[in-house]
Amino acid sequence: MTRTKIDALWFKRCCAFHLQFFPDGATLSKLSSLQDGIERHSDAPLLRLPAASLHMTIVTLVNAAAKFSIPNEEVWRLNGERWKAVTDRLAEQTPAFDLDFHELTVSAAAVFVKAEEPPELRRLRSAITQAIDFEGWRPTPPQIAHITLFRFSAEGRLPEITADAGSLPTAVRVRSLQLLEERVYPNVELNVLREPLLSDKAGSRDVC
Repeated sequence: MTRTKIDALWFKRCCAFHLQFFPDGATLSKLSSLQDGIERHSDAPLLRLPAASLHMTIVTLVNAAAKFSIPNEEVWRLNGERWKAVTDRLAEQTPAFDLDFHELTVSAAAVFVKAEEPPELRRLRSAITQAIDFEGWRPTPPQIAHITLFRFSAEGRLPEITADAGSLPTAVRVRSLQLLEERVYPNVELNVLREPLLSDKAGSRDVC
């Protein structure tokens, strides 16, 4: 039987670097309402992601749990400028795309809303994976589009969690991304480094 897993990193300091998409205000409002409903109707040991932390990861460039020969901060110091240029260039070559979060899913690690991975997202992830390499390590992005709503604070039976179709966010337009340093997991404290824009808004904002 599949059982929930405790999230050992919850609200702990870390050092990771990600390319992510952050939903707009209307989508965040819908996701927050969905979280409210889940909490009202579930007695599972849920850890709720704050609204400001809700995101979809495109790809993780440096994982918080990575085991390199040097600290993650040093990995970024050596490679960050080049990897910023790579993500800018590949984002500019990627058309904006839509996501339809049509399904609420429960796994051993999380409760999340899921969308099919569109071709534009699949190609962007693949291109970044091929371009990023350090000590033989390459990113391994997920093969779905998803936004995590909850993690778990205890082990236990996998809860049954449902949602009305009308409560799920649909037709979410992805036009821009954020390249960021995560300092407290999950995205509780972060430093935005770049804001690459997809091809219908060619360009990038450097926020450092």
